[in-house]
Amino acid sequence: MPEVHLFASTGAMMFSLACYAIIAVLGVIVVVYLSSRGSKKNEGMLDDLVLDERQQNREGYTSVTDKSKFLGATGTCVTDLRPAGTVTVDGEPVDVVAEGGFVNRGDKVKVINVDGSRVLVRKILLD
Repeated sequence: MPEVHLFASTGAMMFSLACYAIIAVLGVIVVVYLSSRGSKKNEGMLDDLVLDERQQNREGYTSVTDKSKFLGATGTCVTDLRPAGTVTVDGEPVDVVAEGGFVNRGDKVKVINVDGSRVLVRKILLD
């Protein structure tokens, strides 16, 4: 039974492997050249893909508004808290999460914890 060879000879296989190696080396050279082009920072072509700027608080960038001023304050539910909703504290609307379960609109609540932008409130029970 005749054998089927993928390559006609060992020489053809070696030639193919040499071509692949040359293409890989040329690809690496092109990438290195493009990434190091230019003498100043961020002048290389590939540097356009990288964000190297920082947003500083002193320049007006803030990721989270400080809500610690509401800690211990009381407010009135503007919406039902199921468990999240809106409460008015000192005349300012605040998105909150209720401790426990459902709190009706119009109920009084107290801010018991502030963690970043998460404000946790507890319903004030009237005796």
